Amino acid sequence: MRALLMAVLLSGALMSSTPASAQPLPAWDTADVGPRGSWSVGVFNPLRIAVHDSIELQTHPLLFFVAPNVDARVALLRSPLRLTAEAGLSMPTLAMRLVKGYLFPSWGTSQNDIGWMLIPRAGLLLSGNVLEHDVWTLRADATFRVPLGPNSATPLNFFLTPLDLVLAAPLTGFRSRVGGAYDHAFNDRLRLRGEVNLYVTGSQGNLIVSGRDVGAIASVSPLVLTAHMGVDIAVSAHSRITAGVLWANADQGATRLVEGADGFSERVRVRSNDFLPTLDFIWQGF
Repeated sequence: MRALLMAVLLSGALMSSTPASAQPLPAWDTADVGPRGSWSVGVFNPLRIAVHDSIELQTHPLLFFVAPNVDARVALLRSPLRLTAEAGLSMPTLAMRLVKGYLFPSWGTSQNDIGWMLIPRAGLLLSGNVLEHDVWTLRADATFRVPLGPNSATPLNFFLTPLDLVLAAPLTGFRSRVGGAYDHAFNDRLRLRGEVNLYVTGSQGNLIVSGRDVGAIASVSPLVLTAHMGVDIAVSAHSRITAGVLWANADQGATRLVEGADGFSERVRVRSNDFLPTLDFIWQGF
């Protein structure tokens, strides 16, 4: 939290010493496709390059050499509504093998190994304007696992929902999402964004108690709900700090004792909530 506060204070100082731009900071992560030659990249956000006025390519540089990945974004409709199709492909096997003794301890000493796989992805985004500079966005996408050989992958059940979602397709075979976001411009330097998403994954398996599978009567729900609230602060005409909080609600197998009207208590399943800070620095150029 101290680092987050310092980043916000630093950006505020830079803002006060930088002349106001003619246009407000543009909305981020919408259906808009940049003009040919434009690009953007963050520390954690993907590198995105417009190779045509209607086509962008993106990849995650930090993961590319251990988990090759590429996505194409194609503008189908430009104005006033913007409709963009996304399609991508990744191969996460090598990255998963590199951490199998940590994230996947059962594979650390097992004769089984994480199988080779391809992860195709397809989606649609629809954006429109409200007032002059506010933007709403609706999205839907789906990600699948295509095994390239024997595969003993099972759900991670790491009890950190965002990580479970990242690995949902490789480990459960499927992940879909529907969601919406609203991006509000306060002024030339400040934007506020809120986003809600509903995810459905492949089978998460059954509840494990003391190392024992308690059966289908205690299956783990594949539904996950997330919400994110964040602020974008312009540092210069082509860079911004984005910071916020992510909330995730998921079935992690948690239980609690509930006393009934008869005075007896029983243990019931409850969903768990994760709250995580988010922080990134994004560069944009032409």
